Amino acid sequence: MEQIEDPSSRIERLEEEIAALEESAERCGKIMLAAQVGVAAGILGLAAILLGLIRAGGMGFVFAVAAALIGIVSFGSNRSTRDVLRAQARQKRAERDRLIDALAPRTVH
Repeated sequence: MEQIEDPSSRIERLEEEIAALEESAERCGKIMLAAQVGVAAGILGLAAILLGLIRAGGMGFVFAVAAALIGIVSFGSNRSTRDVLRAQARQKRAERDRLIDALAPRTVH
């Protein structure tokens, strides 16, 4: 037999889930920033090697390209994850708002 959850308990649980989703989305944003730094560092390193500003062997070239590519992939992956997390948080907020509206709270003056 399925037990029906109290609306106030459900609202509280939704608030916790929303907070967790927002925290995860914020972490994705921080990783995206680090990924952008990696892309920039890789591109600058590659440009410096190609312009002869720094002498680096083949490994330096490989590291510069790898830094740029890893940054691009990491940025895209985390942006997609962040977008999904934000959409889930919006859905949870909408559900929470429906539950609150169903309780028909009165405004106290």
